[in-house]
Amino acid sequence: MTTTAELTTWANLPVAAPDGTELVLDAHVPPAAEWPVPVVVTRTPYGRSTHLAEGRAWRSRGFGFVVQDVRGRYDSAGTWTPYHNERADGAALLDWVRDQPWSDGRIAVLGGSYAGYTAWAAAVERPVSAVLSLGPSMGLHRTKFEPSGILRLAEHAGWWLDRADSRTSREGLREIVFADHPDLLEHLPVAGIADLLGARLPHWGDTLALHPSESPPEAVTDAEVRELGVPSLHVGGWYDLLVDEVLDLFSRSGSAVSPRPRRDLVVGPWGHDLGMDGSTAVGAREHGPASRLPLGSLFVDWLRAALDDPTAPGTARVFVPGPDRWETTPTWPPATPQRTWYLGPDGGLHREAAHGVVMFHHDPADPFPSTLPAADRATLLARRDAARFATGPLPEPLRVDGAGHVDLTVSTTTDSADWIVRVLEHRPDGTLLEVTRGTAVATHHGRIRVPLGAAALVVGTGSRLVLEVTGSDFPFLARNPGTGEDRHHAVRLRAGTHSVHTGQSSLTLPVGDAR
Repeated sequence: MTTTAELTTWANLPVAAPDGTELVLDAHVPPAAEWPVPVVVTRTPYGRSTHLAEGRAWRSRGFGFVVQDVRGRYDSAGTWTPYHNERADGAALLDWVRDQPWSDGRIAVLGGSYAGYTAWAAAVERPVSAVLSLGPSMGLHRTKFEPSGILRLAEHAGWWLDRADSRTSREGLREIVFADHPDLLEHLPVAGIADLLGARLPHWGDTLALHPSESPPEAVTDAEVRELGVPSLHVGGWYDLLVDEVLDLFSRSGSAVSPRPRRDLVVGPWGHDLGMDGSTAVGAREHGPASRLPLGSLFVDWLRAALDDPTAPGTARVFVPGPDRWETTPTWPPATPQRTWYLGPDGGLHREAAHGVVMFHHDPADPFPSTLPAADRATLLARRDAARFATGPLPEPLRVDGAGHVDLTVSTTTDSADWIVRVLEHRPDGTLLEVTRGTAVATHHGRIRVPLGAAALVVGTGSRLVLEVTGSDFPFLARNPGTGEDRHHAVRLRAGTHSVHTGQSSLTLPVGDAR
């Protein structure tokens, strides 16, 4: 007969937060004969029951696994205010784990999306032995906004509808609501959209006051990331809006520590789910069976190696669409020469500058539409509310390896304008696929630099490289009303003419060896 002393799985265990609030966890540990063992810890707002199989898998490989519902979610008491209380609550959990007889004191924090943030928040509050960071959402001020400050409207509305202002998630509600009311996000003012979503969301509008340049009280700071002296694994997907967060954390983690701790990077052809659905295609891009990775085994092997030698050199493992292969290098991006093309008044991308102007009409009442990740954008070529500049057919493959930028000299007849830029691959068969993108906001006339997201990709021989400039990306991004008013509270829209002044306007990309 099994006795309580032989139990190695415990569910619904309460652990007190510093203020006495009871936060509930499940623990899966190997048999007592193997104690003490290293422990993997994750804290989630999405229900710890979804981690049952994961916990058993870690246990079977000689690790303890502890998963806790964050404050105010599922079985944990209190009220959930996203990105609040996670530092102190995470620290209390790590203290509890370290005191257990089955813990050897080596704790690895693990998490993806919001749980990625809770992992980092705990790691900077208490000593840990490793961080496994999977597409982390490091704050509303970062995830719900472009670096330029433009609200990611569809993401914000959908996430809040599915997840927030509740003890439990309403998984799939966004699809139902937006299918029934496809024009819902067109409502003005943006701040009033919450009243139409069909759910009581009293804090939906709080996010609108944030900006990515600001650092909320519990944000994990740049200095904390740089001074964190533990190994870290960074995993992301090229089609996830958080991939630049992954790359940023990889570049900064432990950089102020000597010797610098081990860092490893894995970026695959995945969305936010990191390919967990088993598909090898995203949109119009098919990557083949080689794109799959056994991430569970990879995590276990990496953690064992990191615990054995915390300062061993890490690697960057990156999937390259085009040739559709994995490449492993000491780091990423590699040192890569920059290549510049100048926007021409003839609609070309040239190696020499030519002065002129290319104009297009932009009407926020008929905004340039968004597409799903990796979708074929060819049908959008019929829209005239864009300025496009293209190379001729490429005589050889072109390898993009890193993050570039677009320098624009612009003017507009409106009081404010968004400048959405995309680098596209126009294939000989007519398919039009995104390579990278970026955004900026400018008023009237001026010179702006638009940072582009990082990419590792090969554009094939015969394809054309296209730079597309538009005034919106709706409903992914909230529209600029053109009136100079705050976009979240404006109720009037103003159309106008946007102009790109060539000569000093250019596209710069890191172009490496395509072999």
